[in-house]
Amino acid sequence: MKKTSKKASTKSPISLRNILLALLGLLTVVVAWRVIVLSSAVTGKHPLSFADNRHVENVQCSGACEGVLLVSDQQPDVQYYVGVKDSTCSEAILWANTNGREDQIVFGGHQFIDGYQKNLSTQTLSLDVLSGTDIEFTLPDSGSMFKAHVKDAGEWNILDSVECNQRSCSGFTRVFTDRDSGRVKLYDSCPSSSAATDIYALYQAPEVHGPDTEDTYLVGISLRALPSTGSTTGSVEGAGFEQIYTSSELAANSIHVSANVGDATFDFDLVKHAK
Repeated sequence: MKKTSKKASTKSPISLRNILLALLGLLTVVVAWRVIVLSSAVTGKHPLSFADNRHVENVQCSGACEGVLLVSDQQPDVQYYVGVKDSTCSEAILWANTNGREDQIVFGGHQFIDGYQKNLSTQTLSLDVLSGTDIEFTLPDSGSMFKAHVKDAGEWNILDSVECNQRSCSGFTRVFTDRDSGRVKLYDSCPSSSAATDIYALYQAPEVHGPDTEDTYLVGISLRALPSTGSTTGSVEGAGFEQIYTSSELAANSIHVSANVGDATFDFDLVKHAK
């Protein structure tokens, strides 16, 4: 009896032809993208467009300038205008809680200095601190040593008290913590006059656009909110100044800005960086 052979199957999970077509398609996309990039470089265009960077000069304040502070929102420790006679009051938010392990307690927080936030070094502690052991820490503004105590009152945050750990602690500082009932002040060495200080933060930078869009430059001033205000965002909503300058206005080497914030007006120049 004549044997018949089975015809070999021509199907495969991934055919060589499909692989070659996929590679050819990928190569086409890469080449097209490269052509676009090279063409943009030749014509002087870039995938993204933005105006020249500038810096702040000649800051002046008029109106109710006493007790007003204007700082940079982008450069820590940069103050453009200081209308505060006494040292400003720094404010801190501290907390302590278990970190998911029953045998550990984590202590930490952050401090606001002239409107800027600086974090404290986080400490991981044993349950011994519940027996009254001091938790020693240093606040960034003055370098003074403080001590805290914890107490388990059935809340997530078990921080109970904060006090100076020296004969006297330098600087003006308020310390707060958040309990289930709300924000609580634990320490205060600030003069009463410091409550009237308004800290404004200035942001200025070119906005990023596509290659065929007009260049613009954003200038904004916001009123910083300290922990004593109860703010969770760090700023006062709706209080401040914002303006966008167009390409035609940006042609000048220097732009004069007059910003009304509260009862004060800040005047300053935005000058192009030297090339």
